[in-house]
Amino acid sequence: LHKFMAGCTETVFSMKGSTELYIPDEEIEDVVLAAKDKDLVQRLESALIHWTRQIKEVVSNQENSVRDENAGPLDEVNFWRSRGLDLSGIRNQLDRDGINRIVAVLENAQSSYLQPFKKLSNLIQQGSVEAQDNVKFLPTPQPSCEELAQAEPKDIPKILPDLLNCIRMIWGVSRFYNTAERLTGLLRKVSNEIINRCSAQIDLGEIFDGDVEASVSRL
Repeated sequence: LHKFMAGCTETVFSMKGSTELYIPDEEIEDVVLAAKDKDLVQRLESALIHWTRQIKEVVSNQENSVRDENAGPLDEVNFWRSRGLDLSGIRNQLDRDGINRIVAVLENAQSSYLQPFKKLSNLIQQGSVEAQDNVKFLPTPQPSCEELAQAEPKDIPKILPDLLNCIRMIWGVSRFYNTAERLTGLLRKVSNEIINRCSAQIDLGEIFDGDVEASVSRL
């Protein structure tokens, strides 16, 4: 793998924090002829295996960034914005001529490593469409979410109606945020933010010293 990475000369996507698929420096003019070169096929399979691992990691980490028990709705917005950039970056790379030629060679060589790669590539395509759609709608409640993230407990009831109406709109028009799982996850993050804002007003030192009334008053 280290030899393969050392021979890679083309970085096809270089945005900071994004997944980069490296293309090995191999001259492939005739894919049918190249498929008969066992040494070349093995080198290309090494590249394909590395891509598969990279893409699998992205797919398997789809929800990790928003499963934090303390995550708020702004974390959801930022997660899908970041995920949309990463997935669209990978999708654009998968359309590059260098990758397509390697895939064509391995198809002619009937490589057993090709099927898992193609399956994950399809998931990337689907995930990219979902992320882009979510990014269209999730910024709608962002102003209310930013207000909520700075609010004192007494101000929260004024913020919630507009925020919940925005979430209701998303539920009604989004292609991917109209499921119980997605909607429940977003509402849970709103609840987390409310808890966080209330917790910030509680002084445990005061409470343990016997002064409960001050925290009760602030809440």
